[in-house]
Amino acid sequence: MRDRAQIALLPDGRRLHLHDGPIDLIVEAFGAASEVNAAYRAAAERFVTVLDELCGELSLLRQPARVGGPPAVGVIAKRMMAAVLPHRERNFITPMAAVAGAVAEEILGCMTSAATLSRAYVNNGGDIALHLAPGERFVVGMVER
Repeated sequence: MRDRAQIALLPDGRRLHLHDGPIDLIVEAFGAASEVNAAYRAAAERFVTVLDELCGELSLLRQPARVGGPPAVGVIAKRMMAAVLPHRERNFITPMAAVAGAVAEEILGCMTSAATLSRAYVNNGGDIALHLAPGERFVVGMVER
């Protein structure tokens, strides 16, 4: 495991920033303080393993997606492969097209498995994974700068 991952609560005291190499996540969870803390701990614990896991399969993930090719091993790599396989016949595509979303989904999944949250999001450069408990909602938008 690498020790270069940076994990910090942002100055607003609500959001968590997870950074390692090309991966840069902004995470926010909503719920009881103890649940949010548990979710952030789970996110941080999982995050420190993500880049090494992906690098271990990088040669496969950079190849064009194809049925019957070598199978992905890691959870995130499998999610990436599943996301792009339906598009392989019409387009040249590699699993790397799905890396940001797959990472965001993995971290969100760890958070919601570890804690009871009303809402949560993981933003990985604009690829955003959302969790909404029944009756909850997010209002999201895009801003041109």
